[in-house]
Amino acid sequence: MTYIDRLNAFNRWLESNALPGNAQLMYFRLLNVFNRAGWPESVQIDSLRLMQISGCQKDAAYRARDKLAKSGFISYKKGSKGRPTTYILSEKTTEYATVTAAKSTAANAPANAPASATHIKNKNKNNTKNNLSVPKTYDMNELEALAALRLPERL
Repeated sequence: MTYIDRLNAFNRWLESNALPGNAQLMYFRLLNVFNRAGWPESVQIDSLRLMQISGCQKDAAYRARDKLAKSGFISYKKGSKGRPTTYILSEKTTEYATVTAAKSTAANAPANAPASATHIKNKNKNNTKNNLSVPKTYDMNELEALAALRLPERL
């Protein structure tokens, strides 16, 4: 499951479930920590860093962590003095995303369509109402060349 899949699944879960803002922020920040670490099975985070990433005091950070664990998005093993707490991302978002996608696909399928039928959307259809031009995309070489350009000191 990719980073974006986890974010989307978490946001879909939030549409029908309640979770305090501190816990939501903590989950997003924990995902960032896992992403920056290269998606290991677990990460160790001390109390001070947990407070920093959640933007709240120690007790509020612990409550947010407990809410995430109770909701099934993370699990953790408390550390001891000199050893930070170990955090593990659960696969709840994976399960939720799979179930939601399956329900969505089944609910949107026409009643008389065969099971193997797929919907093909015409991407070339012009929308006369909102005919907006797509901005040009640049590759890294073009961006580096643009960054190297300098304006004259006097215009």
